[in-house]
Amino acid sequence: MGMLDHWQPVLRSAELRAKPVGVTVAGEPIAVFRTAAGLGALADACPHRKLKLSIGTVVGEKLRCQYHGWTFDACGSGESPGSPKLHACTTSYDVREEHGLVWLKSRQSRPEFPRLAPDGFHPVCTLSHVLPAPLELAVDNFTEIEHSGTVHTTFGYDLERMNEVKVRFESTASSVRVINEGPTKRLNPVFAWFLGIKPGDTFHDDWTTYFSPLYSVYDHWWTSPDGSREGMVRWRLYLFFVPIDDRSTRLFSVTYAKSRYPGPMGGLRLVRRLFAREIDREVTADVNMLHHLADYDTGIAGLKLSRFDKVLGLTRERIGTIYRGESPRTLRLVA
Repeated sequence: MGMLDHWQPVLRSAELRAKPVGVTVAGEPIAVFRTAAGLGALADACPHRKLKLSIGTVVGEKLRCQYHGWTFDACGSGESPGSPKLHACTTSYDVREEHGLVWLKSRQSRPEFPRLAPDGFHPVCTLSHVLPAPLELAVDNFTEIEHSGTVHTTFGYDLERMNEVKVRFESTASSVRVINEGPTKRLNPVFAWFLGIKPGDTFHDDWTTYFSPLYSVYDHWWTSPDGSREGMVRWRLYLFFVPIDDRSTRLFSVTYAKSRYPGPMGGLRLVRRLFAREIDREVTADVNMLHHLADYDTGIAGLKLSRFDKVLGLTRERIGTIYRGESPRTLRLVA
C-alpha cells in the first residue's frame, strides 16, 4: 500500500464550504469540494490545460474549471462545454466526513477506517497544524516524552527529575505502545488547581501509534505518587500525521476530555475554549521547536539515542512496511 491507499484526514470540516479547497498529500495535489449531495476529491490539475481545479467553482454536482469551463463529477468524469462530444477523465478519490474532518483515500484500496473510541470522553476541539519537518521527524517529536521537560508547560515531566520517569514499550506487528509515568512538571497554579494536581504528583502518559493511517492515541492523567488520588480531568488525544511533502507534515489533533466535576459533561462546556487554547499552545510549542531542526535526514544511524528513543526504530520499521508499502528487505537496506 502507498500512503494514499490509507484513509487520510486532509481538512477540518469547517474549512470546506462552498468553494473547493486544494490540499497536498504525499506530494499529490488534490482538489476537495462539497456539493449538495456530498463530497468529491479530484487530482488538482484539469486534464485539458493543467489549471488547478481547486480555484474552480462548484456547479450543481460538478466542479467547473476556471480556465475553460470544463466540468468534472466526483468520479472524475469530465466534459467540455465548447466541444460537447469531447470527454475527459481525471483521478478521483474516495471521500468521507467523520469526527469533524474530511478524509480521502485512493479508489482501489480497502483499508479499515480508523475508529475513534471516546469511551465516556467528551469532545473538546479539532485542530490543524503544519509541522515544518518530514513525516518521520514529525512522528519522532510526538512519540517521545523526554522533550516535555523543556518544550511544554502542561503535559510532561519535571526536567530536574526526568531520570525518575519510568518508560516501557510494547509493540505488535501493526502498533507501538509507549507507557510513561513520573513526577509532573510544575503547572500554572490556577490550571493545576482546576485540574486537581498538586506539586510532586505523578503524570501518566500512555499512547499507542498505529500505521494505517499513521496516528497516535494518547491518554493523559495525573495521580498522587501512591496512586490513591486522581486529578479531576483525563485527556484523550488522537493525533493524525499526514505528509504534505518531504519537508512538511500536517497534524490533525482531535481532543477529548473526561471530568469528575458534577453537572453535564463535568462542566467541560464551560472550559472547552480554555482547553482548546491549551492544546493549541502545546502543539504550537512543538511547531516552533521543529523550525530549528539542523538536519532533515530521516535516518537514525549515527544518532546518540537515550532510553526514551527506542520508539524511533520501532516506528521507522512500521512506517516503512505498513504505511509506505516497502518490503522488509528494502527497509533493511535503507537503514
